[in-house]
Amino acid sequence: MKKLIISMVCFVMVLTGCSSTSKSENDVSVQTNNPDGINTSENNQQSQSASNSHTYSSLLRDIETSQSKFEKGYYDYQGNINNNIPVQMSIYPLGNDIVGSYFYEKQRKEIELKGKAGENIMILFEYDDTGKNTGIFQGTMETVDRIAGTWTSPDGKKSYPFALALKSILPGVEYGKRYRVTENDQEVEDFLNEIQGYILSGNKAKLAEQIVYPIYVKVDGEVTKLQNNDDFIQNYDQIFYPEFKQVVSNAFTKYLFANSQGIMFGEGMYNMWINEVIPTGRKPQLMISAINNA
Repeated sequence: MKKLIISMVCFVMVLTGCSSTSKSENDVSVQTNNPDGINTSENNQQSQSASNSHTYSSLLRDIETSQSKFEKGYYDYQGNINNNIPVQMSIYPLGNDIVGSYFYEKQRKEIELKGKAGENIMILFEYDDTGKNTGIFQGTMETVDRIAGTWTSPDGKKSYPFALALKSILPGVEYGKRYRVTENDQEVEDFLNEIQGYILSGNKAKLAEQIVYPIYVKVDGEVTKLQNNDDFIQNYDQIFYPEFKQVVSNAFTKYLFANSQGIMFGEGMYNMWINEVIPTGRKPQLMISAINNA
């Protein structure tokens, strides 16, 4: 009997040891799959993000870019994400790619875009300042007039519908030279930011210096010829009356319409035109060549 009891105790100890060994091996296995101590949810997010990137990259390879409806030039769009977030986008067909940027109207900070377009599909990856992918636009279109689809976060956890309508086209222009009048697009946008600043602060003298004279504008409803800075300053409040001032103060300084007459800044019938001019004895510079305030 004593030998039987001893044998049973030994048997139990052996089973306990096996159980402990099995548990230890499982622990090692988990640690091996997670060498950096990253929790399971983070691993899942990374795996999902990698899977989504692979999926969209595969879709890009399948796009027949030779069937793209986009021709040389800038295509500017206005629309929304999730039906209630206004955005603007400008894209350009460069080689086999579609490049460009977009911004949320509330923030006005450009976000870089790069992708491809086929006959009826377009996929654009967006990137932040560090080059990190922050989202993907996948849209369809019958013509370039309208693009609609889904914006998706890189990890695939967020997705919202988007819809864009064509606002204007700048056909035939070289990439990076949409405004034609200068070698540097940013120079134009910087100039218009200055103009907006003068209008917002009511700096009549500085604004007067940016105008090509003589210039015709409406003063109290009648077309009036202004000969110089003094004429402009004297009639400033009648020219920049509240409604006109509000429009040009809120106008976007990006993705501007341009043609042989210059660059239009404003909205609808309330606008100003910008051109590069050569004042007597001075270097070429951007100036206001027309003011349509009614």
